[in-house]
Amino acid sequence: MTDYAVGQRWLSETETELGLGIVVNIDYRLVTLFYPACEEERTYAKTNAPLSRMVFGPGDTIENQDGDSFTVESLSVQQELYLYQVRDEDGSERIIPESQLGYRVSLTAVADRLFSKQLDSSSWFNLRVAALYAQAETENSPVLGLRGPRVDLIGHQLWIAHDVGTRKAPRVLLADEVGLGKTIEAGLILHQQWLTERARRILIVVPPALVHQWFVEMVRRFNLHFSIFDHERLAALQPQESIKDMMARLIAEEAGAAPAEADNPFSTEQLILISTDFLAECDLQQLIDAQWDLLIVDEAHHLAWSPDAPSEEYQRVAKLADAAEGLLLLTATPEQLGLESHFARLQLLDPARFHDLDAFRAEQAAYREVADVAGAMIDQPVWDTALRNKLAALLPDEALDETRRDALLAALLDRSGTGRVLYRNTRKNISGFPQRQLQPVPLAVPPQYAGEETDLFPERGFSDDRWCAEDPRVTWLADFLRRERSRKVLIICAHKETAIDLHAWCGYKLGMNVAVFHEDMDLISRDRAAAYFADFEDGAQALICSEIGSEGRNFQFAHDLVLMDLPRHPDLLEQRIGRLDRIGQKQDIQIHVPYFSDHAQAVMFHWYHDGMGAFSRTNPAGSQILAATGAALEQALAAPADSARRDALVADTAATMDTLLGQLESGRDRLLELGSHDPNGSAQLIAALAAADAHTPHDFMERVFERFGVEVEEHSEHADILRPGAHMLAPFPGLPEEGVTVTTDRSTALSRDDMLFLTWEHPMVTGAIELVLGEDRGKAATALLRNPKVKAGTLLVELIYSLRCSAPRALQVERFLPTTVMRSLLDAQGRDLGGSISHDGLSKQCQKMDKGLSRKVVESQQTLLTQLLAQDQKRMQALAQDTLDQAREKMETELSREQQRLRQLQQRNADISDADIAAYNVERQALTAALAETRCHLAAVRVIVAGG
Repeated sequence: MTDYAVGQRWLSETETELGLGIVVNIDYRLVTLFYPACEEERTYAKTNAPLSRMVFGPGDTIENQDGDSFTVESLSVQQELYLYQVRDEDGSERIIPESQLGYRVSLTAVADRLFSKQLDSSSWFNLRVAALYAQAETENSPVLGLRGPRVDLIGHQLWIAHDVGTRKAPRVLLADEVGLGKTIEAGLILHQQWLTERARRILIVVPPALVHQWFVEMVRRFNLHFSIFDHERLAALQPQESIKDMMARLIAEEAGAAPAEADNPFSTEQLILISTDFLAECDLQQLIDAQWDLLIVDEAHHLAWSPDAPSEEYQRVAKLADAAEGLLLLTATPEQLGLESHFARLQLLDPARFHDLDAFRAEQAAYREVADVAGAMIDQPVWDTALRNKLAALLPDEALDETRRDALLAALLDRSGTGRVLYRNTRKNISGFPQRQLQPVPLAVPPQYAGEETDLFPERGFSDDRWCAEDPRVTWLADFLRRERSRKVLIICAHKETAIDLHAWCGYKLGMNVAVFHEDMDLISRDRAAAYFADFEDGAQALICSEIGSEGRNFQFAHDLVLMDLPRHPDLLEQRIGRLDRIGQKQDIQIHVPYFSDHAQAVMFHWYHDGMGAFSRTNPAGSQILAATGAALEQALAAPADSARRDALVADTAATMDTLLGQLESGRDRLLELGSHDPNGSAQLIAALAAADAHTPHDFMERVFERFGVEVEEHSEHADILRPGAHMLAPFPGLPEEGVTVTTDRSTALSRDDMLFLTWEHPMVTGAIELVLGEDRGKAATALLRNPKVKAGTLLVELIYSLRCSAPRALQVERFLPTTVMRSLLDAQGRDLGGSISHDGLSKQCQKMDKGLSRKVVESQQTLLTQLLAQDQKRMQALAQDTLDQAREKMETELSREQQRLRQLQQRNADISDADIAAYNVERQALTAALAETRCHLAAVRVIVAGG
């Protein structure tokens, strides 16, 4: 029986939240404790009271009842009470009896929980260890920031994201051709910057029509929830000033008081999405004052600029870009609008570097020579003398050998530097695209449209869907859908009224399974329509879209596109086809074009098909062709029966197309293409991501769900349904009340937008890891070892350590000191058996130990356990110091090498500034300070006793 004395301090093992209790009464069978923290008493049977005596040793910090802190120097016992010899912050010494100790106690340290007998089961210990290893593995991943997004593993996108996303405050122009995934590239860069905390305040500016597309893409693909700011949002954020407050303010201002500064509404959120229209009208200074780490501007070619008259939109973006740390500009037409426009985009990235248009023209001419050399290096299997002479002039210190082709190209790219600010991939240098196959459907003009031969959209003359009954395009469409019931068909019309009428006619009057998608639908309704179309089991056969259907949604799973009419602008046609003709499309695309012969629709069809070949290939020169032939097009549309006029238009368009394509090809920058995509590097990234995908968080999350009361129901082979359980004590990270369907399989996630894609980078998974590690449960545990080969009564102690630098994530200290989990398995003699017995192997032989027995084991072995822990922690600190020394050496070597490389390149490449080089000194100082503060700490301990 334990000896109790009035005044002693004890801790309840079952109710630690009560704090330290003080013994106030003792009789033959019972002991009574008062807990000052909650002013409650508890009475326990002396024979089995769940109490632990709180004893503090030299070096521990204690508090008295006044809340003053002291450091324990030594302790002694007098009349069954401990007396603590302590020292305060000023160095003064005094004695504090345990009866005068404060009642607050925080048992977060592993040793404290062990010796106060706050013991958990092996299951909690194992879960904690799994969370530690998961955290380390995630932070040490070579593809950090790339494995979490819901994207296909496409080489050029991953390469750009990796090359740019790891930079500090990147400022680049993403200019891939339409359909190559600039939005995904920007999202991948953004996700890496956010995950590594290089960027915490991010602003995205896009055209109004793309606001919801970006919002949805950021949530679904990258798990980033942006706040859309518009005038209504600003009005809601403005505090309502009462008449009394307004009068007081006006009187104060009349008396000469400075106006009170209003709170900046743009500082209320970290991730903000706005339209270009809103940017043109909002308080620009407030937006600038909000201080952005990263600014993203989509469709940047719409920002009109000339040397003498830059547009208001351009100037606003320029001021915002100048204040932001990082900047991503997205455009599919970097040079097609002219060299001046291209210069204007680059000037937004670096006004000091691109300050003079004439100098830029001269520089581009010089780069052209280097680009031609790069192209010749690739095209010539054996280099001729002329090429070798040019290479010798550009690379005087390199050995010129065809076997070193890749190394020489890398050196050329490095020294020219075009890839530092501009990335441009085209379909010509990226494989993986399907063929476009045109299926024209010429039809006779119906009587109901007589006299409307010049109207591209004659159905708009009807106020309801009556036109569908006699329109041969609708008849053909209905026959086509009946004939091809197994195929998914995307149908696009220019106007929402046409789409609504078609949906009503085909769905309600013909009984077909079709969905509709137009601009008057809210975001949720559009999502449902798109998801219904994407469902191959019970979903719609066809989706009928207005022109908005060619913006913001990708339907690569469909292979048939029906164009019920043709837009007047080539870029809109390219956008329509681009909904299916994108990276990831697995089959050739069938483009069905029903049109009326001897009608304006026929003029548009032949202008696109015979003049531009727009249905069979991408059209990078559409805007220039429209500008050159627009007047002749209007004349031909006004007289569709004039075949000679139409033929002349087509011939003129074809000639213009050939000329423009020739100019684009002659201006093709092979050097830029090489810098925009490294096939070998992207192959390594894909391999690393494929390997990461094989190690999913499924098993770990199942254990977490079980421990925290989340209900799991199997949905399908690769998916589960999660719901809050009846015994869940607190909300689970990322789990809505109505539940959610999740998958850890990438292919399933890519085909099912309605499921969460759980990776080690998903907020639900990282939140689960933080939840486990934030708990004290699992820090100290006991277990019974069942192994006939181990003598009964054998004591083992398993200790888990974590070596982790607490530096700001933006420093990315894990490049040099990855979070490291270290393990020891000690026997009673202090020998480490961890090298021969793994944690998983040991855990499979461990069983739950009775709680009463657990307390007795720890209490009886406390002296030995204290000794083992002290000795092992000293050993681990020495090992950790070796690791820290290696990290410092690696950091110095890599930063010095990169700094020296930039100094050498700066002599040839004006892109590299003194600030780029000096930034490494600041980074070095911050990393050195962070590493100096890093310590190895004990994260968990398990006491194991072999059973009989």
